[in-house]
Amino acid sequence: MDKATQTHMILGYCAINGSITVREAFTELNINSPTKRISEIRKSGLYKVEDIEESRTDQNGITKRWKRYFITPLEGETKCL
Repeated sequence: MDKATQTHMILGYCAINGSITVREAFTELNINSPTKRISEIRKSGLYKVEDIEESRTDQNGITKRWKRYFITPLEGETKCL
């Protein structure tokens, strides 16, 4: 799958679900380099990319951390790259 397709899949997922994590991109969209695609979206200047850190402690007391990305078009910009 090419970069443009992966990028559009991430943007579409965020439009429908409001946000995306790297794990969601891996498991639900089969994108192998989601952080690279998100970085490219951010650098394009067409989208506002915000992230928050989330965490969960498993049954063994190990805390897992990850980022959730919120990607929205900037005011007056089109919704595709």
